[in-house]
Amino acid sequence: MQKISRIFAVVLAFSLGIGLLGLFNVQAQGDSPTQTPVPTTSPDDGDTTQEVQSEVEWTVGETTFESHYPAGFTFTTTITSSAGPLARGRVVWSHAPGTQRSRPAEIDPDTGVLTATWEATGADAVPPWVGITYYWDVTDEAGNFFNSEPGYEEYEDNSREWIRTESEDIIVVTESLPEDVGEMVVDAMEENREKYREAWGDLLPYKPRAILFGSREGWNEWQITAGNPNVVGQTSDDWGGTVQVVYSGDLEDLAYGTVPHEVAHLYQSAFTIMTPGSWFIEGNATFFEIHQQYNYEASVRELAASGNLPVLLQDTGPGVSGRNARRGYDIGYTFWKWLTDNYGLEGHRELIELLDSGMSRNQAIEQVTGLTIDEVESQWRVWLGASAVAPTLIPTPTLFIFPTVTPFGQ
Repeated sequence: MQKISRIFAVVLAFSLGIGLLGLFNVQAQGDSPTQTPVPTTSPDDGDTTQEVQSEVEWTVGETTFESHYPAGFTFTTTITSSAGPLARGRVVWSHAPGTQRSRPAEIDPDTGVLTATWEATGADAVPPWVGITYYWDVTDEAGNFFNSEPGYEEYEDNSREWIRTESEDIIVVTESLPEDVGEMVVDAMEENREKYREAWGDLLPYKPRAILFGSREGWNEWQITAGNPNVVGQTSDDWGGTVQVVYSGDLEDLAYGTVPHEVAHLYQSAFTIMTPGSWFIEGNATFFEIHQQYNYEASVRELAASGNLPVLLQDTGPGVSGRNARRGYDIGYTFWKWLTDNYGLEGHRELIELLDSGMSRNQAIEQVTGLTIDEVESQWRVWLGASAVAPTLIPTPTLFIFPTVTPFGQ
């Protein structure tokens, strides 16, 4: 069942949305982002640098990009300074507003051509068809520096036949799947557009991508090294999209369930702070699914009627990994359903804004609802048909286990 992609989606990074020339220090491919501002002048004195810079003429010649998917890509350019030869250069790129990446350039002493190559590895591979917005950053031997105008390319895979479908909400590329899958995803995203906007306060600052494989061979290729066969999806705000492999043939769930769920994870990264690998974050993403493989709320109501509804807001609450992973998703979904039934999507937006400000989960819930956390737990339980009083948690020793797969954010 394609739902496994939502349970075991392995996500690489949380990062703050910024423009290509924003405030993050440029990182090497695969590095963790930091928030060190990029200097706006060269290492020399600022006033002197600006005066020298105004007298320098820079000329940009032919610029090229070549995809070597799945092995990486290469940039080339020629840039000259009227003040003298280049001392060094690099290319800086971003797949989506967020962490920037860079590679140093080799400068051909005879032709002046700058060449920078990124070689993909299993640790930092990205799927095909991600966007690449880039610029060149060079310094001449006199210490003058120059950034080129941004360019745009895509990490093309021309070894397979792909179908591309694009709307104002999403870019979809599919391989070995029926022609209408892309349109189904576009329809789902259009249907969810205003829900996303109202719940998060705005739409994503970029157009997300859904890269959908119909063959396991294609899925395995982009990861370079052999991955966990139980993992059938991955979502990352680092490259602004989700990549999935369809193995069960449930295309309706893929288009109207999996993709809206995974896009919700991109909203979480862009707009707020949530604890990764929790019922709170996965239940929230489940709240944005249009298609449900079964009635999630009814399933939790049955659990409540049996007297086995677990404590929600004490400690970590129900888990979302292991044998009963699906239960944590469903229980989390009912919390968000209860919240929006009572406080609307405006309550959702207020809660995520408080979380983004650094407020703890329970404090934020109390502020939005005007109730104590015990009252919230009680009202949620009664709404589901359970007893008003949550069972008392019995302290248990901490066990350190290394899971083979993890949900979003871990």
